[in-house]
Amino acid sequence: MKRLLLLLACGSLGFYPLLEQFIAPAMVLSFAVAALLASAGLVRRRLRVPSSFVWGIWAAMLVVHVGWSGVALVHGNLSRYIVTDSAGFLLYVFVLPVLYLLVTQNGLQRSFFRLIDQLSIAIAVISVALAVGFFVLFGSIESEPLLLVNAFLAGLGLSWKIDNNSGMLGLYTNIAHLMMLGLALSLYRFSQTQRRRELLLSLLYMVALVLDGRRALVIATALQLLIVAPRLLMTLPSRARLRLILGSLLALTLTIGANLDWIQQRFEFSDNDISSAERYAQIPALLDKIVENPVLGGGFGTVAAYTRSEERPFSYEVDFLATLMKLGLVGSLLYFGSYVYGVLQARRIRDPLGLFLMSAGFSFLFYMGTNGNQAMSTDSAVFHIYLFLLIAFAIEPRRTLDAPPSVASRQPPLAPT
Repeated sequence: MKRLLLLLACGSLGFYPLLEQFIAPAMVLSFAVAALLASAGLVRRRLRVPSSFVWGIWAAMLVVHVGWSGVALVHGNLSRYIVTDSAGFLLYVFVLPVLYLLVTQNGLQRSFFRLIDQLSIAIAVISVALAVGFFVLFGSIESEPLLLVNAFLAGLGLSWKIDNNSGMLGLYTNIAHLMMLGLALSLYRFSQTQRRRELLLSLLYMVALVLDGRRALVIATALQLLIVAPRLLMTLPSRARLRLILGSLLALTLTIGANLDWIQQRFEFSDNDISSAERYAQIPALLDKIVENPVLGGGFGTVAAYTRSEERPFSYEVDFLATLMKLGLVGSLLYFGSYVYGVLQARRIRDPLGLFLMSAGFSFLFYMGTNGNQAMSTDSAVFHIYLFLLIAFAIEPRRTLDAPPSVASRQPPLAPT
């Protein structure tokens, strides 16, 4: 029952951006029950909690949420902007401790790793199936089929958009970045076992990440692969290493050659590209607003002279500058510093798994700053929480029936197959 509760809580949290209409009640109910169980566990243990870096991150996020909501009120920011802009911090404050206590009190570390795998596989399979299904039904990416499919998805209550991404299909789900965690785990297992299944699973993730349509996510995934490539190559026999290098180069050459026009168009960073031009237009306005309150910022919901959306005028694509505008130097260092501190904790893992988790964490840092409204979004908060918990449970394995084997065992730690 406790594993089922963990499945409901983590699954509903991960799929919330896509299935908000259906999953919100399940998420609220599952976390309410999980909070009661975690509280009861604290009482039984006389309020003793395991020592973990997670609590330091939790405290930092609490300070940022409360402190810079207060700064926003002082500057007269609209209350609805403050609430919406700071929603991700509510997940840190409430969800992070509940999940951590639920898992550690009940020895569900391995189950948590397995859930991240299952969540990533589900997102990848759904994305690829939707793309294949679209081409089977319509054969080409045209405006009428796109409108028809998007209207159908909206009628089902799915927050899912399909678009013509410079001649290719783009599936915008706001959850595709979670597959970076699944990719880290599958690549780690491949480095330990050289199983073809793990390599194929990694390829599935990469295809689905490209299908998402966000070029920042494609670049982040490439960065993740570059970080772990030396380690992967070291673990392979010389012949297998040569085959992997030659095969990867051949696949990359064929892919680039067959899609050169699309790549040039999609990765155009001059003013000729609408998306890039939008970012260039935001920078001067954001810098002017930062100068007004460089130390403490303007608080959540701060809006610069240039806005990109009437519904969410506080949202910007140049999100590192937007965060600096809102949190100032102090708040930004506390927020981003806590994230980097959490990712670096993976160095304490006595196993190569730490490198693979750091590859996802640092690559996602790039994605946060270059994709619209991601730096402090609820979507990013979910990724951060999952990543911090993966690192924490790999550092602190519990000796229970469900806990992972020790680092010294033959099976890779915390990496169920």
